[in-house]
Amino acid sequence: MSIQRTLSYLIAAVSLAPAMLGVAPARAEDAPKFQVEPFWPKPLPKNWILGQVGGIAVDKDDNIWVVHRPATLVDDEKGAMQDPPTTKCCTPALPVLEFDADGNLLRAWGGSGEAYDWPKMEHGVFVDQDGNVWIAGNDASDHQILKFSPEGKFLQQIGKAGSTGGSNSETQLGRPAHLQIDEAANELYVADGYLNRRVIVLDSRTGAYSGTGAPTAIARTTTSSRPIIPHRSYPNSSPIRCIACG
Repeated sequence: MSIQRTLSYLIAAVSLAPAMLGVAPARAEDAPKFQVEPFWPKPLPKNWILGQVGGIAVDKDDNIWVVHRPATLVDDEKGAMQDPPTTKCCTPALPVLEFDADGNLLRAWGGSGEAYDWPKMEHGVFVDQDGNVWIAGNDASDHQILKFSPEGKFLQQIGKAGSTGGSNSETQLGRPAHLQIDEAANELYVADGYLNRRVIVLDSRTGAYSGTGAPTAIARTTTSSRPIIPHRSYPNSSPIRCIACG
C-alpha cells in the first residue's frame, strides 16, 4: 500500500471518529481564548527589573513561580547599580520569584551559594507537590539540577557544573533544559537536551538513576543524525510519556 493511500485512510478515520463515537466535533467558539494582561505582575520592589525569563511554573496553591536570568540585563537596564548611578532604573531582581495570581510578589531568592553550583544561565523551574522548587540551567557549563525549599533553603544538587559524561552516563547531566516529577512513582524526568540528546529518569528522592524497565527506556535515547533537543518532558498517569523537542 502506498504512503499516500495510507495517509488518506488515516485522515478519513480521524475525521469520522467523532461521529462514530457519538461525540460532537469541536467548534471554533469552544476553543479557549487568551488575552494578554499587560500589568501582570505588579511593579517589583527595590527598583528591581527582570531579565530574560527562563521558566514559569504553577504550584498547588496556584501561585506562579518565575525564574529569570539577571545576567542578561544590559548596562542601560541596570544603571542604578553603577557607582555613582547613571540612571534611576534599575537593579536585577533575585533569580527566583513567587507571585500570587494577581501578580503580587510573595517572595524572592536565589543566586550563588557555598553548598551548590548556581547555574550561569537559569533555564526551567518546577514545583513539586511538597512545594519544593527545582531549577536547571543551560549555559555551556551548567550540568546540574538544584532543589530548594519554598523559602530558598538549599536541599539537593544532582550533577555538577563543568562535569558531564555524555548521553549514556547514569550519574552526570549535560545542560538539562527542564524537569518534571511523576509524584506517584517518585520519578524525576529530566529533558537532558542542550548538550546530551535524551530524557533521563532519576529517583526524585535520591537523584540516582532509576534503573531499567519500561518507564525508563527513553533514558537510553542518544545522539541521532538530526540535532533534536529534548526540551521538556511530561510524565503522567498513563504508560505514555510525552516529550517536547526544540
